[in-house]
Amino acid sequence: MLPNIRAPILMLALLMVAGCSGATLDAATAPSPTMPRPTAGSVPGHVYLVRGLVGEVFSLGFYDLAGRVKERGINASVHSMYAPGLLANEIIAVYRRAPAPIVLIGHSSGADAVIGVAEKLKSANVPVILMFGFDPTPIAGLVPENVELFINLYQKTNLIGGGEVKAARDFRGRIVNVDLRERREIIHITLDKSVALHLLVADKIAAVLRAAVQPANPARRRKEKAGATPYAYVTPLAARYVVPADVPIVLWDSAVRGMVGAGEGLEDFAVRMGAPPWAIASINNVSREDPLTTGTSLLVPRSSYNDGR
Repeated sequence: MLPNIRAPILMLALLMVAGCSGATLDAATAPSPTMPRPTAGSVPGHVYLVRGLVGEVFSLGFYDLAGRVKERGINASVHSMYAPGLLANEIIAVYRRAPAPIVLIGHSSGADAVIGVAEKLKSANVPVILMFGFDPTPIAGLVPENVELFINLYQKTNLIGGGEVKAARDFRGRIVNVDLRERREIIHITLDKSVALHLLVADKIAAVLRAAVQPANPARRRKEKAGATPYAYVTPLAARYVVPADVPIVLWDSAVRGMVGAGEGLEDFAVRMGAPPWAIASINNVSREDPLTTGTSLLVPRSSYNDGR
């Protein structure tokens, strides 16, 4: 019975917000274009955005997101979820003609669909460097092993979406589930229209794709060899954190493990590790009020493509 209930709920929600473009949600965060923008295609790679079940009514924010991506010099295109097999075949054909990094993004049922696309790409030995889910459904498939990084923006308590993505058994990459349940300014059918999320996602895509085509930093490699970087990135990684209502949204893409020192509380540990206490508490499912035990190993979120930590 549940699948039959979801459609009426979806349509009711659509009617309640008919005409809502989402542009006023966070318009204050929109930048003013003061510098020349790079030409789309100047950064190798292609971003494929897949709309949700009623893409002609909502998921329209993906056109704006595609524009943000193009402003950063990256090719992007928006697609329907109704023919994921054809889209997968198109991506495979393009990749075989000219291999370049692939990014997949989906909203709602479209997020479910791009996981299916990634699965078909796996069968063709085509890698996916980055995926974003915008509130997939609870029946979304498992993320296949050809995906390097999946960042899922979802609201766990949402009746329409609310899907926390999980890895297939052979997955060796990173999955970061970013739970936005406390962000009341965003709901399922406006998540794709949030200017703040558009900027964060477009910047993350640009950072990942630029890192993919740049040689490794020799200075950083020497630093790591000398032992100046004591924390190794955790892979495979399956992490989740809930973003509080009163802090900026952050899209971490990695994590390291840190050991709690003698006499350290959460605040002290967070300062030493360079991450917010709320994030460490959430990602490790511990209380901010409870004392930490010396020697406990905790995950610490990182933005490896942005700050190099």
